[in-house]
Amino acid sequence: MTKFLILIYKILSVIFLPIILIIIIFRIFQNKEINNRIKERFAFSSKKRPKGKLIWINASSIGEYLATLSLIKKIRKIKPKTKILLTTSTKTSALLAEKIKDKNIVHQFTPQDNPLIIKKFLNYWRPSLVLWMESEFWPIILDETKKYGIEIILLNGRMSDKSFKSWNYFKFFFTEVISNFSLILTMSKFDQNNFKKLGAKNVNFIGNLKFSNGELPNNKLLEKKVKKIVSNRLVWLAASTHHGEEIFAANIHLKLKQKLNLKNLLTIIVPRNIKRADKIKKEIKSYVPLTEQFQSKSIGSNTEIIIDNSIGQLEMWYKNVKTVFLGKSYPPKGGQNPIEPARNGCAIVSGKMSNFKEIEKEMLLKKCLIRANKSSEFYSKIEDCIKKKNYIKSIRINAKKYVKSKSFVLDKTVKIIQKYLV
Repeated sequence: MTKFLILIYKILSVIFLPIILIIIIFRIFQNKEINNRIKERFAFSSKKRPKGKLIWINASSIGEYLATLSLIKKIRKIKPKTKILLTTSTKTSALLAEKIKDKNIVHQFTPQDNPLIIKKFLNYWRPSLVLWMESEFWPIILDETKKYGIEIILLNGRMSDKSFKSWNYFKFFFTEVISNFSLILTMSKFDQNNFKKLGAKNVNFIGNLKFSNGELPNNKLLEKKVKKIVSNRLVWLAASTHHGEEIFAANIHLKLKQKLNLKNLLTIIVPRNIKRADKIKKEIKSYVPLTEQFQSKSIGSNTEIIIDNSIGQLEMWYKNVKTVFLGKSYPPKGGQNPIEPARNGCAIVSGKMSNFKEIEKEMLLKKCLIRANKSSEFYSKIEDCIKKKNYIKSIRINAKKYVKSKSFVLDKTVKIIQKYLV
């Protein structure tokens, strides 16, 4: 029955291919695509396949992409002759990948989940091993790759409670899809248990590879601008915000300014989706007129709120601003990953993080995360950070120690997959 459903899914993917083309045309007009690289999504390569053995790593979006960089370095050290094909799905991750200078690492967009396209893709790139990151389970890609006799390993496997509930309705189908993985390494015990409940075999808990993320090279001109902006000012950061959280941050800004009589308070907002920056600015200006975008030349000492719409520069803010509200947590919708701000020694204020249960539990235990539930709690905790209460300093120190204590995850992962490396 399951094989029949996958066959139906494959047939429908071919039938609806024209609709996919129309959707991509709309994405072009919305500036969501790199126009001269659209063909890659249909397995028309823009780069020549390098000679020799090749490992295909699929990393979907920015978070997964960043988690692969240290892994790739380790693999290249063990297998210096092996080439890497890195695929991602989003425009922003592709723009970051353009900074890779190693000729042995080739970036392409992830091909469409279509049997004709993936066969063309596999015939051209001929990978000897596939490393799949986190949680995008494309049935056709996985099924066709396995048919080619290629081992597929899931790294940093993630299965949130929300995804578990959705997949559980189609458990028989999902079990078949994930049976294509020779090995599944999960980022937490919660994820491991959810995979097992859905019928996954050969599942092991290792830990989150994002603990081993290397530092990205920052744009020196942008960093110089950041340092100049934040110098001699009380500043806090609302990071990876979602709809509604920007106004929430603006209200906290106004309350802090009024209650503490802060004339030099600066609030930085970095939305999760930078394409929302223009809309966010318009919304906030009615509350706080002195609001500018980071790229604006109008930023001055009297600017109160700055919205950053640059790509891949969030860590630059974490290095320079040490009070951080993490988005997707008020109201709680799963939360954002706290590893990066913790690595940079930030005092992190967040609501419930159901997407990162194990990390949240550990960080609360190690006293390196500040949990808030109500609006008033968010305000009071951020106020404590601004006022530099004594306990905030220890939270920041504990955060760096916590991330450092997890640095073993990368080595452990590589040790387990080493027998598969070509």
